[in-house]
Amino acid sequence: MQQTEALNPPMAVNAPPIATQCFQLSNMFNPQSEDDPAWDQEIRDDVIEECNKHGGVIHIFVDKNSPQGNVYVKCPTIAAAAAAVGALHGRWFAGKMITAAYVPLPTYHNLFPDSMTTAQLLTPARR
Repeated sequence: MQQTEALNPPMAVNAPPIATQCFQLSNMFNPQSEDDPAWDQEIRDDVIEECNKHGGVIHIFVDKNSPQGNVYVKCPTIAAAAAAVGALHGRWFAGKMITAAYVPLPTYHNLFPDSMTTAQLLTPARR
């Protein structure tokens, strides 16, 4: 074995990400092209509806200023988040492919301190 290999072991290309109960969805919207005054509420409701099929949501934040169209989601369990990520990642929404990525719990709580104490499952507002 060459010395450089010992210092730089080959990266595991298909190593699965560490699942947490929090994740970020990207490509959910384009803030420049949204013209409905309640578009963020619509996105919120769509995500809650979809996640309710997989275990629910206890916190959600639609980052209306995000050029990447980011939505942050916290589920009640890792299993619920893993099911939602599995269902949403790579799916098409409003003509764009969604990407889903786990967010470490401490990072999520730093971004959204109010999410630390949430336990109530959310329901869509428009129903």
